[in-house]
Amino acid sequence: ILMRSPGSRSAAFAEALAEQEIPCSFEESGEFFQTMEISVTLALLEILDNPRQDVPLISVLRSPVFGFSADRLAEIRGKTRGGDFYDAVNADGGEDCGRFLSRLESMRLVSRDLGIYRLVWHLYNELNLLGIFGAMDHGNERRENLIALSQHAEKFEDYWILRKRLLPTVRWHQTACS
Repeated sequence: ILMRSPGSRSAAFAEALAEQEIPCSFEESGEFFQTMEISVTLALLEILDNPRQDVPLISVLRSPVFGFSADRLAEIRGKTRGGDFYDAVNADGGEDCGRFLSRLESMRLVSRDLGIYRLVWHLYNELNLLGIFGAMDHGNERRENLIALSQHAEKFEDYWILRKRLLPTVRWHQTACS
């Protein structure tokens, strides 16, 4: 659970998660999650799970990773008024949208078989995130933030695997037996 400003609620969440034997970690500073490199990486993870989320999708497209301009995003939206932004990207037919969709689908396929720690590093390598954000102002700090995010992901590896593999099986079994 990523929370922008958990404040006093963090203790209640930590207790509830501990009761369910789910590991948790709270950053004291919300600034970490508000940095561009972390926001973009988390948005990438969100759209790998469900690309039909407009805010994370547009954040990723607009980021330095894919480099869509605000004008280009408006053009994409203007061509397809109905549906979500993912529908608009699919309908656009532009070369840039095609490259993005191809890459997204490839990463979505890979994400099914990886734990969160390996997935984060796959994204870093596949999209050169360490290089892109490392080349920006305060590049060393940005790279350190990305590495710290991967370390946070490693702490949640067991829970990620459980969520991805065991829980869908349990839900399927419950449905089949009902």
